[in-house]
Amino acid sequence: MKKVYIKGICCKGCAKELQGLFEKIYGISNVNVSTENCTVTYDGYVSNKVILEALAGTKYQVEKIVSE
Repeated sequence: MKKVYIKGICCKGCAKELQGLFEKIYGISNVNVSTENCTVTYDGYVSNKVILEALAGTKYQVEKIVSE
């Protein structure tokens, strides 16, 4: 499982938008967005570059990506 810490997750609407963005990325499954922790967790084997590219041009900023 990977965890992405993201700036800009402030409400359920943001969480729903991020959920949709991550679910569109090929190779990712089991997406869970937490507004409390400002994180997105998921299963899959995609590079960090793919995540950064998927969020480019959005209001969200990746603070860090960690594997658990």
